[in-house]
Amino acid sequence: MLTLTPAHVTFAGQVWPDVAAISVDRRATREVVEWSDAGPHVAFADCPEQRIDITVTMHLTGRAHFDAPRPGQGGDLAFFPAPGGSDGGRIRISTQAVVLGIAHDLAGKKGALRTIRLIAVSPNGALDPISIDQV
Repeated sequence: MLTLTPAHVTFAGQVWPDVAAISVDRRATREVVEWSDAGPHVAFADCPEQRIDITVTMHLTGRAHFDAPRPGQGGDLAFFPAPGGSDGGRIRISTQAVVLGIAHDLAGKKGALRTIRLIAVSPNGALDPISIDQV
C-alpha cells in the first residue's frame, strides 16, 4: 500500500506534518512450500509468519526538527489517505507500531527529507495489525 501526501498523520499522539508518503509493505518471514509425488509443481504453500514494515517520508522545512521519535518507541500510527475525486467515504488507516530507525537525506532535490521506519504490531499475534475504517 502506498499513500502519497496523506491528509493527516499522527504517531503516539503527536502530529507529523509535511508527510510526503507512507508505504506499508507486507512480506513473509517464513515460507512453507511442499510438493506432492504427482508432479513437479508446488502442491501446498503457506506463509505462517508475516511482517509489516511501514516507511514514513516527510519533508523537513526551515524550522528546527528535534521532535523525531526514537528507535524502540511505540504508539498508535494513524493516517488519512489524501481524498480522491470520488464520492466514496473517507478512510482511516491505523496500527500499533514501533520505530525501527530514523534517517535524514540532505541531498534531495526537493529539500531535506526524514525517513522513519516502523514495524506494525498485532494486538494478539493472530489479528492483522493494520485497520482500515470508514469515517
